[in-house]
Amino acid sequence: MASSERLGFEDGRFSESGANAPRSVDLAEYLQSAILSGRLPQGESLPSERDLMADFAVSRATVREALRILGARGLIKVKRGRKGGSYVCGPSGAAVSRSLDLFIQGHSIRFVDLLAVREAIEPVAAAQAAIYRNEDDIQELLRLSIVCEETFRSIKDFSVANIDWHMAIVRASHNSLFEAFMSSISSALFSATNRREFGEDIRKLVVGAHWRIFEAIREGDADAARRRMMRHVSAYGERLSLDDET
Repeated sequence: MASSERLGFEDGRFSESGANAPRSVDLAEYLQSAILSGRLPQGESLPSERDLMADFAVSRATVREALRILGARGLIKVKRGRKGGSYVCGPSGAAVSRSLDLFIQGHSIRFVDLLAVREAIEPVAAAQAAIYRNEDDIQELLRLSIVCEETFRSIKDFSVANIDWHMAIVRASHNSLFEAFMSSISSALFSATNRREFGEDIRKLVVGAHWRIFEAIREGDADAARRRMMRHVSAYGERLSLDDET
């Protein structure tokens, strides 16, 4: 268990988040800083509620609310039982994705802006995939490319396979930031492939683009992977824009 001295708050003082911020928010921010700076490494337990109450001169309710905030941010997890307590688990990609998804929904982000984010991320992700992919990544991309080809006549099945294929590209880049961003907009992109203009002829062209991008990644050609992915996502965005204007 982490000690108060190690975390540097043996005097019971910590920086405040703002003049009107509750003490629980101040405590959560201080502990978050300790986690992100590495003073509280992943897997280590926080001081007990009693120790935190004494060190910061706060109530049990304040401590529990601070821990609830950290839990909601995905920074700690609570274990029950004899060896129970609050343990540092560090920020996760899933937590980032959830936050971005809530931001997108809460701010009514335009679909054209989501496509712009996609066009900014996916070509670079494809290039990184060509550099950093491993054999498991190649086999998964091969499998999903085949699934897309086999399901292109069914818009429902193809929509699922298409999103899975794009997410596999991002995972093959081994860039967790890309994966977090793409996961957060995947539901919106799924809805886009269910549009009436995403017909069978277009889906067949998409399958061909998938194969060309896959080949570039398998061959380790980062430049070709970037160019082909840019052409792929840009063409789709342009088609949607044209159809929206008619």
